[in-house]
Amino acid sequence: MRKILMAISATILSLSATDAIAASAPLMVRIAEIEIDPNQLAAYKTLLAEEQEASVRLEPGVLMLHSVAIAAQPTQIRLLEVYADRAAYEAHIRSPHFMKYKTSTERMVKSLKLIETMPILLCAKAVTQADVPTAACR
Repeated sequence: MRKILMAISATILSLSATDAIAASAPLMVRIAEIEIDPNQLAAYKTLLAEEQEASVRLEPGVLMLHSVAIAAQPTQIRLLEVYADRAAYEAHIRSPHFMKYKTSTERMVKSLKLIETMPILLCAKAVTQADVPTAACR
């Protein structure tokens, strides 16, 4: 749980650090709906986790990547992706870690639907180094 809270904290810090970027270019927020081959679900989750962690850690323009599975249908994966702008997204899909994920999971993915969105308000709670909860919205 602490690891998750620290990841959220990093996301909040990224959002704050990109205020100047966001003032000149809108955030790009996308939802990905993915269906995974049930026989390859565990391997897919491992590759997805590696890709998400690397993207958030290495790419300043990748502000947030969240992945969840539909409880009653665990092969139905949903991703919430938040990028500083379209240029950050374009850089992301050219990154080595994303290219590895894309080629490694190509035969695991049964379907993929990308949904463009218009952000209304993005809020998150974070825990600081002193374990003090803070919140931020953007």
